[in-house]
Parts: sequence; C-alpha cells; structure tokens
Amino acid sequence: MGMVLADPAMLEKLAASMDRTAGEIPALRRKASELDVLSQVGHLSPLLSYLNETARELRKKARILRTPSESPFGALAQYGLPAGLARKPGAGKEFETGLKKVLAKFETAVPEARARAVKEYVEGLTPEQQAALVVADPATVGNLDGVPPPLRFAANRISIQRQYEKEKRLLERLPENSPAFARSLARVKALGQFLSPRIQKIVDPGTGKVVRREIPRQFLVFQPDAGSIAHSQSSPFADGKIAEVLGDLETAKDVAFRVPGVTNRLDNFQSFADGGVELLLNGDRVERSDGAVISWLGYDTPELGDSVDPAKAEVGGEELRAFRRGVGVNLRLDAKVGIFAHSYGTLVTSKALQAGMEDVDKVVFMGSPGLGPNIRSVKDFHLPNVRFYAMRAEGDTVSYTQGHGPDPADFPDITRLDTGAAFGHSQYYDGKAGAILGLRQVFAGQYDALKSTDSTLDEEMIGATEVRSLVGFLQERLTPEEVARLGGDIDPIAQGIVNGQMGFTDVSGPLYETLKDHDLLDKVPPRELFSEVNSLASDVAAKETYKGMLKGGSSESKALLYAGATKAASWGLAEVVTQPVEVVAKSTRAVNNWTQFAEVLAEGDLNTETWKKSLDKGSDAVTATIDLLNPF
Repeated sequence: MGMVLADPAMLEKLAASMDRTAGEIPALRRKASELDVLSQVGHLSPLLSYLNETARELRKKARILRTPSESPFGALAQYGLPAGLARKPGAGKEFETGLKKVLAKFETAVPEARARAVKEYVEGLTPEQQAALVVADPATVGNLDGVPPPLRFAANRISIQRQYEKEKRLLERLPENSPAFARSLARVKALGQFLSPRIQKIVDPGTGKVVRREIPRQFLVFQPDAGSIAHSQSSPFADGKIAEVLGDLETAKDVAFRVPGVTNRLDNFQSFADGGVELLLNGDRVERSDGAVISWLGYDTPELGDSVDPAKAEVGGEELRAFRRGVGVNLRLDAKVGIFAHSYGTLVTSKALQAGMEDVDKVVFMGSPGLGPNIRSVKDFHLPNVRFYAMRAEGDTVSYTQGHGPDPADFPDITRLDTGAAFGHSQYYDGKAGAILGLRQVFAGQYDALKSTDSTLDEEMIGATEVRSLVGFLQERLTPEEVARLGGDIDPIAQGIVNGQMGFTDVSGPLYETLKDHDLLDKVPPRELFSEVNSLASDVAAKETYKGMLKGGSSESKALLYAGATKAASWGLAEVVTQPVEVVAKSTRAVNNWTQFAEVLAEGDLNTETWKKSLDKGSDAVTATIDLLNPF
C-alpha cells in the first residue's frame, strides 16, 4: 500500500507523538537504574534511536508536502508583474499569437537574431500585456531566449507549480516498495525546493549592513520532460533540463555560465545549484551585487555507462552555444562572460567553442576527461582573446584517465590553477576545500591574485600515471566505438585503484572479464593485458617504496636500491597472481636477478653514466633506476 502523502499535518502529529514517547524513555532508564533492573530494559536505547530517526523522516516528508500551492497570479506577484489583465480569461491569446508569428518569421535565423526579435516584440508590450502572455503560455515564454528574465522566471514558476502538483499526485499512488518510488520522491522534493524561497546574504546598499532576505528562485529554463530516461523502471521521468540564475542578469558586469557533467538531472539539480551560490560569494561569504551566475543543465547529460561516448557532448555543445548567444541579448554590452565547466561538461564546452561560441572572455576546465582528441593545446581553439584555465585536483580519476583526449591541465599553454585541499572529482566548488578561491578570482577578473600549480601525476598520487597508462593501453588497441561499448565498466576499476580500494594486481580479473563480456579479447589478448598490468603494478610498488623510504629518513641511493628490488619482487608476485601456472619459474628468476642487481648496487657498481643519461631525457629518479636495472 502506498504512503498517504496528501496530509502533512497527520505526519507531523505522528512525529510529535513519537517525540513524546521518546521523551519518556530517559526517565524510565533512570528509574530502572534506581531499581537495579537496568539490564532488563536494554531495548529502550534502540527504541529511542528508532523513534528519533522516524520522527525526523516524517517531518522531512511533511516539509516536502507542505510546499504552498500558488496560483499563476501569485507567481506574477513574486517577480513584480501586474496580474490585472492576466485575470481575464483568454486575455493573453492575442499576444501569444503575435509571439508565434515572430517565431515563425525567424525560425531559421541564428540564435541571437531570433532572440533579438523576441525581445523587441515582448518589450513592445505593456507590463499588463506581458503578464497576460506569461499566463497564457508559460512553457514557451519560460524557455524562450530574448524574453526579459523576470518574465521567464514567472513563467517557469507557473510551470514548476503545475509539474509539482502533477508529480505529487503520481507519487501518492506509488507503493513505497516500487522501484520508481525513490526517484519520484526525489523529484517531488526537488520541485518543492524550486518553489520555496532561498536565503540571500547581501550588503544592504542603503545601510551598508549585511542582511539576510528571502527571495524567489529564478529559473531561466524548465523542461521537465526533456532528455533521456536513465533507467526506465527506477526513473519514471526524463532527466529534464533546467537552468537557474543567481543575481541580476541584466545589470551584472560579470556573468558565469556553469556547465555540469554526467548523471546530473532535475531531481539532483540542487546539489549542482549549490555550487553556483559558492561561486557568487565573496571572501566574507556575502553575495556579490555585480555578478550573476547561471547554473545551466540544458543538455542531456550521460550516465556513467555512456560517458565515454562523445555523442551527447556534440549535441550539448550546439545547445550551449545557442543558449549563450540567445541569453546574450539580455546582458550588458560590456559584461564579462566566463564558462565554468566540470567533467563531461568540459567536453561539451569544447564542442561549443569549436562550433563558434566565441563570445566568451574566460573558460575554466575542471576535472576534465579531455576536450576531444583534436584539442591538444589552447591554440587549437583559435581564440587568442579568451583566457583559458584548468584545474585537476589530487585523486581526480576522470582527469587521470583522459577518456576523451589529453587532459587540459597538462596543456603547455594553459594556466593551471591551484586546487588547495580539494580531493577527487567533486570538490571544486566545496567552500572549505580551497579550489573555489581560484574560481571566484577568475569570475571577478582578479587575474593577478591567481595561484597556479604544475604538479605532476606522481606528485599528486602514486598510481595516477599508471592509471593513465592503463587506459591508454586499452585505447591504443580498441576503436572509439569499442571503447564506448565498454561503457562505465572501466571507470569503477580506475576509481578503485586511485581510491586505494584495489591494487593493480586486483584489476586483472575484472578487466579480463569486461573485455570478455564485450567480445574484445581478440583486440586485447590476455597475455598482453596481464603483462601490461604486471608492469604497471611493479612500477607503482617501486614508487611507493622509494617515497616511503625517503619519508623514513633513508638516503636517495638506498631508496632507489630498494625501489628497484621492490619492482622485481612485485613483478614476480603479480605474475604469480595473474598467471600462476605459466610464470612461477620466470618470477623466481626475476627476483633472483634483482637480488644480484641489489648486491651490485650495494657494492657501488651502479652505472651512473647510464642513470644520468636517463635523467637527462626527463625521467624521474625512480624511473631512471628502473630503466637501468629492468631485466625484462
């Protein structure tokens, strides 16, 4: 039976009843202690936890369902639009017809020309007529470039209210054990959040004091049925498209377009939107009055399984280019525009730039999987007046794997920004991790204050170089279509290595099974696969030994000696793990050979000339020693 969701008051009363019961338990425990029978009432502690947790969940669901019902006229009032004419039935039909004529006339025009024509038509109407148009066709007005932002905000609020009510009715009919219940509940919660005011912390221009105020949220795009359906059973709705504006878009001197990566949808949009708030804050965590941020989820983002396919980036790039040009008619002529792209969104941005999105001043690529195989430097964009920046946080597997081409953080002609204490793929907008400082400085045009970095993969994390090599090994043997077929199977393997959840010797089996499942073992023979994995595993072991011994106070020569011996031993052990029957003898010989080399090193017979030549070619100390001593 489905949960009765139509009465939040009932849920709150039930939660209050649980609170009263929970409040009596401490007194019962004290009484039991006085009577020396505390051991007989051990069930009271877990009961207290259950009551408290359940009461919290009931209140959470009640809050979701208490989103106020609002009429279209209430939505107009939220953005200062008059509702007089709009209240008359059919009053907006005339203006809706006029708008459709404009759209038909400019159907094949470039985005900015079409947007300017729309802007001219809508601004030619009186405020009352504009409001009537919003009520007559909110779905069109809310998503139409050229329409003044306040009108789009009001139109989308009307559409969100209607979608909220529709999806809430559907949710009420779903049993809690339905595969679609969790996603549907998340959608209803998200829609409710969109209708609720946000708290803005600003400096009052009149008093100069910092104040907090509730303001309605501002959505420039709302298309709940757009995009693909990630999982048909658990996702009864399409992923949706949505874009939110923070700040005054028409007066801002700095405007940021944020472009997200994979698995972003309407139901989890709030998490992405929170990053926009962080970007707009200054050092005192007060919102800038001269900036505007657009968190744009305006393309069909891929799931993990199809993130290696560039197809959605191609389409998304065209959509981003058109959106940027269309919105441009509502910006100040001297506004500085920045694109802040993350993950797969960097590929989308790359496609947009290559398709002609030239009207930007600065671009930041964060955690990029690559910008396409044809983009190997900033010069390849042929945009000399655009400032380009890149960020790669320590432990960011997406950047390490380079699934879509060279990592822009390694481009010779890009400015790579420091990421502070940010770790992994999702902390670039974290207010405490440090990377956000550089993003805010780029946004505000404070270029002289930027802090750059040039750390290598090995300096960031031992194993990162080998992860990149492993992915490159597979890409060399497979076509892009075959790589796409592997889907997201390789991604969790790479993440497991970087996160320390598995070693390189642990990945041989999963990789073998993945290639086998996709019928690709003819392209990547098991012997070659195991040999590559073993080689990379031994490199990791050597580097870990070298780093650990230096940290422990050993000399560099001793650390190099033991790193070399570790490489040999780990190679042998790795082969025993991956190919136990065929290579035991070879493994034993390898370890014995390395023992002899170690003895030579200990006696001071290291061929320093060969070692120095390797260093001169750009190798690090450990790699130079490996090159000198590797018997394979």
